[in-house]
Amino acid sequence: MARMSVSFRAAAATDLGTVRTNNEDSALVSARLVALADGMGGHAAGEVASAVVMRALTELARSGRLAAVTLTDAVQHARDTLRAMSHADPEMSGMGTTLVALADTPAGIKLVHIGDSRIYRLRDGVLTQLTTDHTHVQRLVETGRLSPDQVRNHPFRSVILRSIDDTGDDLPDVGRTAEVAVGDRILLCSDGLSDYVTEEAFAPVLASGDAHEAAEGLVALALEVGTRDNVTAIVLDVVPRDEGELAAADGASPHMPDGVLTLGADLTPEHLTDQARAVLEASFAAWQPGQVPAPPTATEPAGRPVDAAHASDGGAQPGDDVAVASASAAVADGSDDTGDTSSSDPPADGTPATATRERGSGGDDDAPTLGPMTIRERLWLGLVLVAFAATTVGVWITQS
Repeated sequence: MARMSVSFRAAAATDLGTVRTNNEDSALVSARLVALADGMGGHAAGEVASAVVMRALTELARSGRLAAVTLTDAVQHARDTLRAMSHADPEMSGMGTTLVALADTPAGIKLVHIGDSRIYRLRDGVLTQLTTDHTHVQRLVETGRLSPDQVRNHPFRSVILRSIDDTGDDLPDVGRTAEVAVGDRILLCSDGLSDYVTEEAFAPVLASGDAHEAAEGLVALALEVGTRDNVTAIVLDVVPRDEGELAAADGASPHMPDGVLTLGADLTPEHLTDQARAVLEASFAAWQPGQVPAPPTATEPAGRPVDAAHASDGGAQPGDDVAVASASAAVADGSDDTGDTSSSDPPADGTPATATRERGSGGDDDAPTLGPMTIRERLWLGLVLVAFAATTVGVWITQS
């Protein structure tokens, strides 16, 4: 049975909040992709981080080639760009961002998530949180050391365990979701809303009016209670879409027929040094959004990104893009990827100050793989062999 094609009738609203002087939240709204990122880092680096990720997703949305593998590639590209920018400008070191997104692909709706930004679903008057925060306090709740009621006032509620940043290799979970269907109203929000307004308080506002009115109302509600963080809300209604429109959007045209709107954080000149801006522009000039990474070589494990700089702990996992070459052909002919990405939350270590990351569970990700050795590994192996030889000779001399 053919999948019902859908469209997102979406709107977004954002505000600095009652304390901040800059907006580190970014949002993207289109008929097939919606996304929200909440940046972090000093010297406006959080603003840059979320804006760079949103720029990559915006270019992907305009390419029209939405799939789990291309979504992952776009975020990998943004992450690697952040890393190069922080090398060019050490003042930006430590920047990162959360990300939540929904994408309508030929294989179904994909949910993208990392960090503590959230996605909610309102269906038949019932509000359900579709994401689980990657935070220290959420881990404490899951292990029974903290009750859900204690989270809102916990001193470490803002400590996140996973993010897209310039130092780690983590990437969002990207997977097919059956929890979003025609008739649902969906909310994507930053913690400027969810940390300050209870679900019971914002659910009636989410349910009222059209998407634009609901988004504006949610931001106004957060300001009313005195949110001290940037606050951003994307509200969308999942509606049926004409098959002809879907076919046009999925074609080889370089631009989607649907408009793409972004708001929030911006890459304005005062935020970037000349060196960092040069790195940013060169990185995006060399990138082709929507293009599936090349097939792995003989020295690289199948099913993972080819570029060593793109190797990650939370990106495309076994079960998502089983054969990258096959996925490439699938995207080229308008179909989608072969599966979903998934990775489990990192284990709690009891200390909120350390951000932990864990490899995706299952498949070959948990098994060692043979690849090219680094210089450090070669030196280490050489020392081991020399020590072994010296010990053997010493024993032989002693015995003789």
